Amino acid sequence: MTQASKMFFMPTRIVHGLGSIASLPEQVARAGGSKVFVCTDQGLTVAGVTASVTAVLEQAGVAHVLFDEVEEDPGVATVAAGVERFAAAGCDVVVALGGGSPMCAGKGVALVAANGGVLTDYEGFNKAAKAPYPVIAVPTTAGSGTEVSKVTILTDEARGFKMSILDERTYPTVAILDGGLMASLPAWPALVAGMDALAHALDAIWSVGATDFSDGLAATSAATIVEALPSAALTGDLGAKQRMLEASSIANMATGTALPGLAHVLSQPLGRLHMSHGLATGIMLPYAMEFNLPVAAHKLAPVARLLGEEGPDRELADRLLERLALLMVEVDFPTGLDPAVVTDEEIPVLVEQCTKVVNYRLNLRQASPADLTRLYRRARGEE
Repeated sequence: MTQASKMFFMPTRIVHGLGSIASLPEQVARAGGSKVFVCTDQGLTVAGVTASVTAVLEQAGVAHVLFDEVEEDPGVATVAAGVERFAAAGCDVVVALGGGSPMCAGKGVALVAANGGVLTDYEGFNKAAKAPYPVIAVPTTAGSGTEVSKVTILTDEARGFKMSILDERTYPTVAILDGGLMASLPAWPALVAGMDALAHALDAIWSVGATDFSDGLAATSAATIVEALPSAALTGDLGAKQRMLEASSIANMATGTALPGLAHVLSQPLGRLHMSHGLATGIMLPYAMEFNLPVAAHKLAPVARLLGEEGPDRELADRLLERLALLMVEVDFPTGLDPAVVTDEEIPVLVEQCTKVVNYRLNLRQASPADLTRLYRRARGEE
């Protein structure tokens, strides 16, 4: 019997470990760079993180230009300003430093600088004629996983729309995972990012696109996140921060292969209510897991076993749901939607938007509009 072919592809070189930022000059040289465009945000500059990274370049005599004007949810205008600075300075490699926003902005600058035109020219699949300039991604949060992703999400301000650019050539050339750069990250953004990473892992497990490769990565990363998140977010434990950062990248490798399931479907429309992606996905995650238990227990059980649990698959899957609930209580993460925000009138709109999400039909257990309605109502505290 012939089965449909599946594929796992990860071209990004990953350098990881506490202190690994010291390898940045070497990675710039390996990428063929001579002048670095450091793309980041003002928050990291004020916190001193930017200076700690540029000092590594300066000590090695690597020329660089700083662009720290990236805002939250950057878009066409920010990328255009970055491209102008990149070209004027004669840069030939991007160091994208920060969370998802600076990393996506840096990837956008590298793409447009190499190809010309404007960012919107590259919306969709494989629109660029040429590969982007090399990108070295240096994440300072453990959540988005953009450092190992071919997907670049940026805002088209004219449409008020977050557009996606998907091209295998936009994978960063290198990702440097140094948990020491997360030392000054406050607890709340660390928790939101961490729950986003956990959702990447679990959504990959109950996706119809899952493979043996993605399942192994997803189970390992999910178990690590459940164990490491409290210490990583709430204490100064650099070892825990390093584990979280690596688990976040591993989770994104899994979901990049399998593509995400129901938690991301439910969370995406909540952005219209000015709810951040990580917060919305984290809140909806246990409800998505509960919905998927009848068909995905055998896939969730390995996560529970990695956490030291024993028993039959369904029992283990139920315990994993309990572990998730305990984790959210431990870190004081919201466990439901506010009915004053997600009103009765909003729910049909949210449900309709769920059915338009590109990965709506990727969940292992298909959720009907009636199911989606019940899930939103359960998240509001209704049985």
